[in-house]
Amino acid sequence: MSKFAKFMKTFSKDESGAAIVEYGLALLVVGSIAVGAFTYLGTTTNTNVTGACTALGSATC
Repeated sequence: MSKFAKFMKTFSKDESGAAIVEYGLALLVVGSIAVGAFTYLGTTTNTNVTGACTALGSATC
């Protein structure tokens, strides 16, 4: 068996790279959820602060 064939046989059985891909995908999902949540909360907070300033009649909020 040639060195290349041995390398390919060993390489095809090695699954350590699969774990890295899975962790990367999990990080992508969590990051996407976090960005969406912070964007929503920021918009909602801005709307609430603007409403409070309007109710108080303050021109400098």
